[in-house]
Amino acid sequence: MHPSSLLSYYPTYAILDEVVLQKNCKQLNLFIDLKNTLQTTFMEHAILNIINNSKKSRFKDTSIFSAVIAFLSFHKIYSIKRNIGINFYIFFESGRSYYHQNISKKYKISRRVDDLYGLDKMDQDLFRDVLQDNFYLLEQACNKVPRVKVINMLNLEADFIPYYLITRKFIPETDVNIIYSNDHDLYQCVSENTFQFSKSAKHKFIVKKDQVMKTYLKRECDIPDEFLPLAMSVIGDTGDDVDGINGIGGKRFADVFPDLKKSVKSMENLYDNVYNSKPIFELESSEHLNKYMMQIVQEENTTKKISNNMKLVSFELISRALDEPTDTEMIKRRDKVQNLFNHQPLTECKFLKNALERSGVFLESDWLENLFFEIKIGDSSSVK
Repeated sequence: MHPSSLLSYYPTYAILDEVVLQKNCKQLNLFIDLKNTLQTTFMEHAILNIINNSKKSRFKDTSIFSAVIAFLSFHKIYSIKRNIGINFYIFFESGRSYYHQNISKKYKISRRVDDLYGLDKMDQDLFRDVLQDNFYLLEQACNKVPRVKVINMLNLEADFIPYYLITRKFIPETDVNIIYSNDHDLYQCVSENTFQFSKSAKHKFIVKKDQVMKTYLKRECDIPDEFLPLAMSVIGDTGDDVDGINGIGGKRFADVFPDLKKSVKSMENLYDNVYNSKPIFELESSEHLNKYMMQIVQEENTTKKISNNMKLVSFELISRALDEPTDTEMIKRRDKVQNLFNHQPLTECKFLKNALERSGVFLESDWLENLFFEIKIGDSSSVK
């Protein structure tokens, strides 16, 4: 299979230019939501192809690894042509998120049962083994490539990683960031210098600052971007098995938002109250509240649904849990991220290429070489 048939998330140069030229970008950071951008891999034809390739060879299929390297190479060539620096941050998780399971046992429960199109257990196990081997190879090999960091969160959802790296100053404020994902959770990262590239069967589009709530609610509104986690907590997220308030969707949320904003004061205040297990609503009187706002308040008072949902969906609250870990497992997750920035042992291209080939991984001639090419910003001789 051609790499682009597994990782089909390629933008056009015009889409990248829309961000890079508008922001006069000199340093671009690409955050790649690996499992989300690899969704084609989980289609029946791709699964069968991977299984058959693994059965026919003494090596397990590594087309997923090759697809990611080809994807990175495409963007590196773009950066060379535009004479800008580029960094890659690939993030994914392995195993169930203990943090989320401790809050809700229902979290993503519907995703745990998948018979992979009726395949027998042996083929299912083989496919899952191949996936894990490819993810392990990506983590081990790409973390030895300049300007590439692969972050595998064990038993912790990884979606918050771009938000954490940007807000905790691992990334310079002047850099321009593009997140590759269709997951609306990651809209929480969108800001003045951070954009999200989303792709569907018919459309490719960039989500920019002040477009988040309109895109999420699918309606015109003037609700500030930072209130997205509150909206997700009230409406719920069926994809992640996060139950919202019955009868409240995008339209109802927009209708009650003025009352919600007045009662929570600000998102910073809301985060503080949820994090410290304090009441989240401040109401002078319930006399003039409409029935939907009353429903939200009553649900919070009786079940703490909004507070618990905030802990599940809010990247800021997950980041705070990592900032101030209360158990050994969270300390390990925090240290893993920090160590990638404190010390990243690199290798030479030829050594990495030889090691990969000994493992049965044969890449197109220029893909790996492109990733090792260093751009001298402002030097026209570095532009091909």
